[in-house]
Amino acid sequence: MLDLLQRMSISGLVLVGLSALAAESRAASGGMIPVGEPIEAELRILEVWPAAGDTSLPHLSTLPLQRGEAAAVERAAARRGSAERSPRTLALRRVGRELARDAVEGSSQGGTTARWFDRRSDDGSRLEASVGLVGAASFLRESSRWHEPSWMDGSGLRTRLTASIGPWVAHTDLAAGHLSDVRTFSDALIEGRDIALSTDDSYLALAPGTAWQARVGRTRAHWGPGEEASLLLSRTAPSLSGFALGGRLASLRSHLSVLHATTDPGRSEQLAAHRIEWQPKPGLRIGVAEAARYRSSGWQAGYLASVIPFSLVQRMLDQDSGGSDDSVRNNVLLSVDAAWRVADGTRLYGELLVDDLHARSRAFSDKWGYQLGLDGAGPWGKMRLSWNTEYTRLSRYVYTSYYGRRHTARGEPLGHPIGPDASRLRVRITCDSDDAWQLSAIVSQTDRGEGRLDEAFVPGSPVQDPMDFEGVVERNRRIEGELRWWPATGIDASLRLGAERTRDADHIAGNTRHGLVARVALALWR
Repeated sequence: MLDLLQRMSISGLVLVGLSALAAESRAASGGMIPVGEPIEAELRILEVWPAAGDTSLPHLSTLPLQRGEAAAVERAAARRGSAERSPRTLALRRVGRELARDAVEGSSQGGTTARWFDRRSDDGSRLEASVGLVGAASFLRESSRWHEPSWMDGSGLRTRLTASIGPWVAHTDLAAGHLSDVRTFSDALIEGRDIALSTDDSYLALAPGTAWQARVGRTRAHWGPGEEASLLLSRTAPSLSGFALGGRLASLRSHLSVLHATTDPGRSEQLAAHRIEWQPKPGLRIGVAEAARYRSSGWQAGYLASVIPFSLVQRMLDQDSGGSDDSVRNNVLLSVDAAWRVADGTRLYGELLVDDLHARSRAFSDKWGYQLGLDGAGPWGKMRLSWNTEYTRLSRYVYTSYYGRRHTARGEPLGHPIGPDASRLRVRITCDSDDAWQLSAIVSQTDRGEGRLDEAFVPGSPVQDPMDFEGVVERNRRIEGELRWWPATGIDASLRLGAERTRDADHIAGNTRHGLVARVALALWR
């Protein structure tokens, strides 16, 4: 309890201090766009096929975005965009209808549904409320039988509340629905069922404008240009409780981000991360990020400051404690990424993750990974085509730690979900006929060695090439088609059907599995 109060007091003092600096600033620009929202894909289209002039987002490979940031870019792109039909035309309409509710109370723009409750006062304060029915279920058929459906966490009744008072924003997204294995750590709402009250997106934020924001609460982060996932902090990871700070240096066309979170409160496991995203010129983004997993009863000042390289922070702690001590040892990961729009309609990107490299000694195994990708968009008659190809390779032992500092939260990687000892090639092609209908095809191949998150390299063990798969490699191939209906901001329904084949399943040579997969998703908001 004292540890929790300490972390809350640190976050509170930071927010109070920053609020003094923002006292004369204009009203808050709204909350965040939750990581994974549908309009993220449309914002990527605007990056691949921009309007005339510099209308790019201040940061695209560092999520979440402020709603005000997206709105400013959408308005600028709409003003400067030419009248002819292009892939950005549909993207602008979809982004515009989503953000129109923030601009005008009870907006009647086509495709925009008003919130259930939306009130503003003369001083600029605002209270918003939305209610919804949201959920997704996946089905798998093997050996002539269908397995029990796998429900997405949060499937059920949802309530979103947002209050904006001056530069302050308080937001909560509460779900009364499915929560995996809730009976192992809490009481369920319905006896014998994994149904509980939960949230993945709730925070108190100080947002005096779009130049910077500070927030404390529980959210997700995605750092990197990857569409499906990234390598250091990914949209596929569990939500984290902690403190985040982001700010823009307009003169240098840079955006700085800081994140501090507790990944395992019972074991006092902490995460510190900082990142800079730089736009040296329009169409080119370069990012550098560092993350440290460490153990401490509270957030350490050296990490919290986020201006010192995390590898140096450990040396300082060793010095203060009088020598090397595994209790203050951290696991530092570094990522470098770049995304380059080589021409309108084509963007290349890549990310390099370094967990451990040992250039001076071959007594330790290197741990690293990389991702290469291609984004594209273009007209096809009266329709829009968009596509993405992404290849990810993670070495053996990446994200692991023999002294207990795994790069995980709730047993899942904070980075790419396939790791370690795995690779994935994923190709997506999407056709949009109009504002409402979308058809996609997704093909993927995932190869997994026998390396696991709980299998770390121990010093003194034999060193092998980390890019050689361990043991029998399981190879999964999947092809899927998805039909989506998204006619308005409050209606989003999709059906995905596919087939998969797994060779050497469960790492047993000659064991082959065939299956059919299906996924149904629905989001109804008012």
